[in-house]
Parts: sequence; structure tokens; C-alpha cells
Amino acid sequence: MTASKNIPATFSRQGKGVQPINSKAVSILLYFLIVAFVAALLIESSQPPLPIFGEVEGLDKVAHFLAFSGLGVLTCILSLRIRPTRVIPLFSIPLLIVTVSGVIDESYQMFVPGRAASLLDLLADVCGALCAIIFVNRVAVFMRVNNLISTE
Repeated sequence: MTASKNIPATFSRQGKGVQPINSKAVSILLYFLIVAFVAALLIESSQPPLPIFGEVEGLDKVAHFLAFSGLGVLTCILSLRIRPTRVIPLFSIPLLIVTVSGVIDESYQMFVPGRAASLLDLLADVCGALCAIIFVNRVAVFMRVNNLISTE
């Protein structure tokens, strides 16, 4: 008995796991999401900081960590789609992309009134990217073990 009737039209069974039929379109969508995410970060950097960041010590570092871990997850997923590997090394293209985005963000903030560049913010950005790489690797292993993605 085939399970093809239970699989959505956008997916097909090829070998092990479920593979998207049009992976190029998904990769292009991920690319544009990354560009939009970086643009949103720069737009946010153009604004004066929210008052709550001055009231709660370290909240800006948490915001940097979360924002750049989100960017890291997107870049890791795109990296896995472009060049499938079993794991993404910690020191890889996704880390480089997120780090360069963080450097651009911090450099840009030097020229925005009311904002200041901070090496600790950049460190939070890099830590977010590293945690994203670890997270995506763990999810990929889980999905492979449960036969949710191809092991090829």
C-alpha cells in the first residue's frame, strides 16, 4: 500500500524522508527572509532604544542574542538546503554571515544619535549564532533519526 495519498501535493517521497518538490523556491524564499531580517535589524538600529532597555540591565544583550540567533537559524537552514551536510560546523558560513551582520549593525549604530556600538552586543550576536548552529544541528539529527528528512 502506498502512502502517496497521505502526502501533501507539495511533497513527494524520494528515498528516505520527505523532500520538498521545489527546493529552489524554498531556498530563494529563505534568502529573501534573511535579507528582510537584516534590513529589519538595521531599521530597528535607526530608532532610539526603547525605554525598557535602560530600566532592565542586560536586556539589550538578550535582545541581541535572540535576534541574531533567529538570523542564525535562517542562515543555517539555507546553508543546509544549498549544500546538504550531516552537521554544520561551528565555524562556518552561517556564523560568518551573522557575525558580519552584527559588525555592520554595531558600526551603523555609531552614526545613529542616541545609539552606541558595543563589543558586548557583538559578542551576544555571535553567541546567538553559535547557539543557533547547535540548535539546528540537534534538530537535524533528531529529524534524521526519526526519518523525517533524507540522510543522503
